[in-house]
Amino acid sequence: MKRCLAWMALGLLATAGYGQQGTIAIDSSRPGPAVNPHMYGIFLEEINHGVDGGLYGELIRNRGFEDSRPPEGYELRDGRWVDAGGARAGFDRFGYTTNGIPFWSLIREGGAQGDMHLDTSFGISKASAYCLRLVATDPAEGRIGVANDGFFGIGVKEGEGYNLSLYARGRGTLTVQLETTDGHPLCEPEEFHVTTHTWWEPFTATLQAQQTEAKARLVILAQTPGVVWLDFVSLFPSNTWQDRPGGLRPDLARMIADLEPAFVRFPGGCVVEGGTIETAYNWKDTVGPVEERAERWGPWMTRRTQGMGLHEVLQFCEDLGAEPLWVGFAGQTCIFRAREHVPMEEMGWVRDGFLDLVEYANGPVDSTWGSRRAEAGHPEPFDLKYVEIGNENQGPEYGERYRYIHDALHARYPDLLYLADLSWTSRESLGDAVYDIEDRHYYSSARWFATRFRVYDDRDRSLPPLYLGEVAATSGEVGPLRGNLRAALSEAIYLMGCERNADTVRMVSYAPLLAHVEGRTELVDAPPPWHAMIYFDNLSAFGTASYHLWKLFGVHRPDYAVHAEVTPADAGPQSIAGAIGVGTWGTSADFADVRVERDGQVLYESDFTAGADDWRVESGRWEADAETYRQTRPRNGLSWIGDATWTDYTLSLRARKRAGGEGFLVVFGRQGEDQFWWNLGGWGNTQHALEYNQTPVGSGVAGRIETDRWYDVKIALEGRRIRCWLDGDLIHDTVAGVEETFFASAGVDEATGEILLKAVNAGPKPFAATLDLKGLAAPATEAVATVLTSESLDDNNSLDQPLRVAPRTDSLRWESSTPTHTFPPHSFSVIRIGAR
Repeated sequence: MKRCLAWMALGLLATAGYGQQGTIAIDSSRPGPAVNPHMYGIFLEEINHGVDGGLYGELIRNRGFEDSRPPEGYELRDGRWVDAGGARAGFDRFGYTTNGIPFWSLIREGGAQGDMHLDTSFGISKASAYCLRLVATDPAEGRIGVANDGFFGIGVKEGEGYNLSLYARGRGTLTVQLETTDGHPLCEPEEFHVTTHTWWEPFTATLQAQQTEAKARLVILAQTPGVVWLDFVSLFPSNTWQDRPGGLRPDLARMIADLEPAFVRFPGGCVVEGGTIETAYNWKDTVGPVEERAERWGPWMTRRTQGMGLHEVLQFCEDLGAEPLWVGFAGQTCIFRAREHVPMEEMGWVRDGFLDLVEYANGPVDSTWGSRRAEAGHPEPFDLKYVEIGNENQGPEYGERYRYIHDALHARYPDLLYLADLSWTSRESLGDAVYDIEDRHYYSSARWFATRFRVYDDRDRSLPPLYLGEVAATSGEVGPLRGNLRAALSEAIYLMGCERNADTVRMVSYAPLLAHVEGRTELVDAPPPWHAMIYFDNLSAFGTASYHLWKLFGVHRPDYAVHAEVTPADAGPQSIAGAIGVGTWGTSADFADVRVERDGQVLYESDFTAGADDWRVESGRWEADAETYRQTRPRNGLSWIGDATWTDYTLSLRARKRAGGEGFLVVFGRQGEDQFWWNLGGWGNTQHALEYNQTPVGSGVAGRIETDRWYDVKIALEGRRIRCWLDGDLIHDTVAGVEETFFASAGVDEATGEILLKAVNAGPKPFAATLDLKGLAAPATEAVATVLTSESLDDNNSLDQPLRVAPRTDSLRWESSTPTHTFPPHSFSVIRIGAR
């Protein structure tokens, strides 16, 4: 519901005891960069059962009985499926087996006798060569058959229909029905008469649910003695997105559509690369009749049905009015597993995969692959414009393969826009490769994103513009549901910085998009830290705080940015305060003689002969050895000690790198999880720099750290002044700015003539801001404010409270030409200011 509020004068607010005051100056006569109409989109990957078991409407798990296949390109070694480099597939940990029929169970009740077996010799197609053999004897004495529980149960709703299809051969009578796990029927049974051993007979029916049940199962029972083979048992809701048979789950598709995504990046992600060359994504396995699509083991520990294949995603993009952004396998498997490379002399099929993909999407109906698109019911081209060559690849091997693919593509399709993923590699590794857009991925803490408002202000505009393809604030939370208001607000700060630099940041998307609450992907060695944007179970779904945040950005995208500047009224100096610590970045290192002193008083002096029990370990493996405190493995590590109230102190220590590619870190001013550090030998051991929450403070200085050499380090704090010495030489002398808690950006919606003001108040108190509006033809008198906030930064939505953190919209009116608006604590606001 919209409410009308009057904006009060600043003087009245000042008497009300508001925590902060300031001015937001907006000058619409000073246009900034144009904002790409395709700025905000989505990234759709099969992870967390977001597609199979989620968006793709299929309710049967292991419908083709192919889940018993071992993961392609892996071998069984010491009881585990591993690739050539020893990386685990995870096949043996997530309900899969080569000795049975995953996700199917035998029902044998009363005096009925029989069994089920996997048959690998005679399926309905080459792609679906496995099938189930059901042997029934004495079925009249009880019940004998098989059941499928779907993806964590089958969700059915009272009064709705569910379209069943299956193939069978043999001789006998079958009944099929939905029921609860304890055998209570949920629909009238359907009866099928199987009459021949010679060929597969198709059977179809619509099952009408008589009650709502989140954990139903599909049961196929034999009514007569004999042997019956089953294959490709499928069940879809009759109600699907756009009413397409075998289509998408409508509530999830609608939530995605409500984001108003301008593009869809797909199919991955790590799914593109696979863990082995055999499991890398091959789009040709995903087109044509679903029964003829070859399933593959995926890097997220599930077997992909390929049901939502290339054609279905392109159709979904068209339904959304979004541009498809295709990401293709570039000949290098996932760098986080045991990477493999397609030899350059064998790269022809990889190159041809890209060429044929574009022909399928854009080619005429008389072309080889354009005709396949037409056969699938879409003679018109899909008008694909964006092609990304590889995902999160690395090194000169990627550069060589990228150039090989790009040159062939560009020669045939010069008007496409080509993307290179530089998330984990350098521009130098690509050599003289040409790319139109540079993809970068960022999963980091809320603190990291909250300090990135100006990160692109000074980016070299001669470089290709950025696509930030995978962006999400992460946390250390455990459990199936993650994310909160804190994460969303930090993402808002980052996205506002992207909009004000829209000439160099052209596109952004969140990741991952979808997650089943019971099917969240777990890695083999550790749970991943990321959140999903949309969570769901078998019957319902909700968007996280980040979902509502990104939806506001997608709906309220300006056509161009304008000048906006915030001047807080109380931005006075504050001293840097906090504990101290030591750390490593991909290295192991020793630290000794740690001393903290203020005005001649020793606040701390190390004595590691007694151990280091008083030090707090955040990451890494630490041990005390005589007078030395050591991070023993060449990895990221951090340990700290001290008091958050320490200020104006001098920290000194000795440090020595033992192994690794960089130097070491010296932490100071640590407050909670916020901290400064001096990064010595960072960025590939090329420079020393000060950082706050990994955001630069001042300028870096060229320098490197030698292995097995002791260095004397000293850091002196005076107010917000930081001075750093290395072996007696002054390296840095800088003043750190006061941490910001209020951020604002502005733009113009040309269609309405409105100014779009976006603001984050990350602080715990309201912020009363006078709006200094310049460049308007007439004083603005009306506005609409949409606010995302909640009582606690830890608040998030859930299945039980799907709108606990959701936007509220108010209509605003004022009479002053310089109105004042109060921004609630811990909030994101979008204010559309009328031009007239």
